Amino acid sequence: MTKARVPVTFPNAITRIAGLITFEEAARIVGRSDRCVRDWSDPYSTALPSLDQGLGLDAAYRAAGGEGSPILETYTALLGQQIDAQSACRQTLCAEIASAAAEFGEAVETSLAVTLDGANDRAVQGALHEVEQAQTKLGTVLRRLQSFLPGGVGPNGGTAGGGPK
Repeated sequence: MTKARVPVTFPNAITRIAGLITFEEAARIVGRSDRCVRDWSDPYSTALPSLDQGLGLDAAYRAAGGEGSPILETYTALLGQQIDAQSACRQTLCAEIASAAAEFGEAVETSLAVTLDGANDRAVQGALHEVEQAQTKLGTVLRRLQSFLPGGVGPNGGTAGGGPK
C-alpha cells in the first residue's frame, strides 16, 4: 500500500533520495539494512537517520544528479517553523503584556476615583469592573509566561513559548 508522504518531512526527504539512488544504495551508503532505510521513509515510523547518515544521503543524492539536499532542506524548513512559532509566542506575549498594562492602568485610575470625595456606588462598581478585567488580563500573561519555562509548569507542562534556553 502506498502511504501518503507529507512534504517537508524527513520521511518524504528519504523517499525523494531513495527515488533517485534506490533504497538499496541508500542502505549501503549509511551502513544499515534496506529495511532500516525504508523505515526512515515511513511517515508512521519515528525512526530517523543520524546527522552523519543524513549528510551522506544528501551528498549521494547530489552526486547522482539530484537537485538540492532533501534532508538539509527539510531540517532548515522545520527549524524555521519552530523559530517562527517561538517568535510568534514572544510577540503574543508582548501584546498580552501591553493589554494587561492598559487594563491595570484603567483599574488604578477608576480605583483612585473611589478615594475622592463624592465617590458613589457607581464609581465603586466601575472600579471593580476594571480590576476584574485587569485580573483576567494578568492571568493571561501569567499562563503565557509559564509556557516559556522548560517543560512549562508542573510535571506535565508544555513548552509552547520557548522551551529550554
